[in-house]
Amino acid sequence: MKLLLLRHADAETMAASDTARPLSEKGHHQAQQVAQFLNEHPSRPKIILTSTARRAAETAQPIAELLGIECIPCGWARPGMPPDEALQELQPYNQFKEVLLVGHQPDLGMLAARLLGLPQPARIHVRKASLIQLTLTSPSSALLEALIPCNLM
Repeated sequence: MKLLLLRHADAETMAASDTARPLSEKGHHQAQQVAQFLNEHPSRPKIILTSTARRAAETAQPIAELLGIECIPCGWARPGMPPDEALQELQPYNQFKEVLLVGHQPDLGMLAARLLGLPQPARIHVRKASLIQLTLTSPSSALLEALIPCNLM
């Protein structure tokens, strides 16, 4: 399975709570950019799993609409997602050839580091609206295929 990790796009700093923060105007533009990039990519996701935080859901929405695929809100992908929990929760989605997970930093960087066997998870920094493409070689390890910042899409 190919696992695409996407950090949410740029978000407003003020909101009633952290999970209620919407995308900024820049973030909406970034989400559209990512959607267009994935639409033109030969290895397109077949399903989207997203954090329930508003900024992540708003990042996932234009991708799901453009690609015509299902977007599933996942409480486990919330800010603070532990890598081992994410790996366990991803297991039922192995039936899909490509899965897109929209989440947060440092969580996505820590998940990628865990899959790549890196001893220092803070060594992977995922910028807003950037993609990491991994190919899972087992349920708990992967090969890094690409890390693409939004400004290169």
